[in-house]
Amino acid sequence: MAKTSGIDFDVEKLIGRLDIIQKTQIPFAANQALKRFGHLMKTQLLPAEMLDKFTAPDDMGSPVPFTLNSLLHDTQGMTLTLSFKDTGRAGLSPKQYLYSAFYGGKPTETALTKAIQGITGMYPIPAYGNLKALGALTPRMDIKGSYSSKVISGLEGSLVRKAQPSKGERFAFVPRGGKKRGGLNPGAVYRIKGNSIATIFSLAASKPILKPVLDYEAFVEKEAANRLPSLLSLSLQRAMASR
Repeated sequence: MAKTSGIDFDVEKLIGRLDIIQKTQIPFAANQALKRFGHLMKTQLLPAEMLDKFTAPDDMGSPVPFTLNSLLHDTQGMTLTLSFKDTGRAGLSPKQYLYSAFYGGKPTETALTKAIQGITGMYPIPAYGNLKALGALTPRMDIKGSYSSKVISGLEGSLVRKAQPSKGERFAFVPRGGKKRGGLNPGAVYRIKGNSIATIFSLAASKPILKPVLDYEAFVEKEAANRLPSLLSLSLQRAMASR
């Protein structure tokens, strides 16, 4: 996520006119108030908003702790900067995958979606319900790496990859706009075993354009406006009392 949010403010606009002695304590009090606000945002406010606004794909489950705990905060003087972890699993970090949730646009690609695009020429959209029934998902609702490799091997007809389709199992696709083939409808990737056929991806001509799920910057600004005056007043009182 390329964007970060910095909070700058005018103390007297927040809590009213200050006398000369109070002004000498503002740098310390503001720093403490912003640290407290950053901690609240990381541990309580943003996780609660994510739980309210986000659901896992196909409405199955909620955001996992890895996502809920991904916010970072750093206070330098009287500026608080919020950002997101840029390390993750399978090369995908919260900084990357939360971008489309906060700002919209095209979804973040994974190694699997890139591979399927290379094979089919189309963008794959996971059928999470079927993938879950097949045991292909992690508790975080990600597609397991071993299953991803198995799908790619099956579609490529490759015997090189470590993960291979199980005995009697195969993977196939029919492109959008093509003809129905062997009982398979166009526009999907299928897992086939015996008489069982499951759609595991639908195929789109291009990436979908996503709408923001949570207006992150507006949320931060609203919470800052609501909470910083009282946090700053309390920090200033404590600073004055300790003189």
